[in-house]
Amino acid sequence: MARKIILIVFALLITGSTIWFVRNWVGQQNQPVGETAEVTAVPVDPKIQILVAAINMPAGTLVQEKQLKWQPWPDGDDLEEMYIVENNRTLEEFIGTVVRTGIAVGEPVTDGRFINSGEQGFLAAVLNPGTRAVSIPIDATSGIAGFVFPGDRVDVILTHAIIAQSEGESDGSAAARRASETVLTDVRVVAMDQSTNDQEGTAAIRRITTLEVTPKQAEIIAVATQLGKLSLSLRSLARIDYENKSGEIAFKKERGRGHTWDSEASSLIAGPRRTGIPTTVINVVRAGEAKQKLFD
Repeated sequence: MARKIILIVFALLITGSTIWFVRNWVGQQNQPVGETAEVTAVPVDPKIQILVAAINMPAGTLVQEKQLKWQPWPDGDDLEEMYIVENNRTLEEFIGTVVRTGIAVGEPVTDGRFINSGEQGFLAAVLNPGTRAVSIPIDATSGIAGFVFPGDRVDVILTHAIIAQSEGESDGSAAARRASETVLTDVRVVAMDQSTNDQEGTAAIRRITTLEVTPKQAEIIAVATQLGKLSLSLRSLARIDYENKSGEIAFKKERGRGHTWDSEASSLIAGPRRTGIPTTVINVVRAGEAKQKLFD
């Protein structure tokens, strides 16, 4: 009899404990979220400001003043060692640098996220994907008196001598003529000498300009430097556009590379002497009948 009573009491204890546990668990689930934990706001001292990104800056961005800003930040240990704190550092230190890895808007910036001029990999970070950098020598005349800055668009003109022998001359005599031709159009200047700063306000005579080109254009520059003298032609910031068939505004395509002979620049230089021998053949098709026309 005593054994049965003990078993009944033990069962009642287990049942009561289970009911108590379930009621407590259900009560916790129904409790409002705001009452489960208290969030302590960290006070922000407006006197402490760190440097953050004002806009999204992908890798390769040439930093300008408007892309960075000072923002209040909570005080903490080693804050000056982790971030760029106002009054200890200046924003101007980062103007003209290049973003090494992308920075999101509002994200604190650090020295490791930028590449300074002269550091390894600086120029490679400036270039757009798939492009190359080539340098050409310039002087006060070919460099437009120092008024070309990084970010400008230019055409590259080659001036060289061409030795041409007229047909019908058997004595081997040849006359040297000079001509200029536009070998590249609308290429971006990425550096003047060793500077990529496009915020400079004064002109300065440079000796070397570095251009951003395609692999094929890099080959053209390499050959052109061996043929003659290269000059820059500065393009306008205003781009000529037109409205295409879909109604969208698009850039007007270049008409192609042009050239100019010395006789076009000076009336004292005679053009190539005509020999009277037809040199141009044009096929003319009329009423199903084809004929060749010869022109000198």
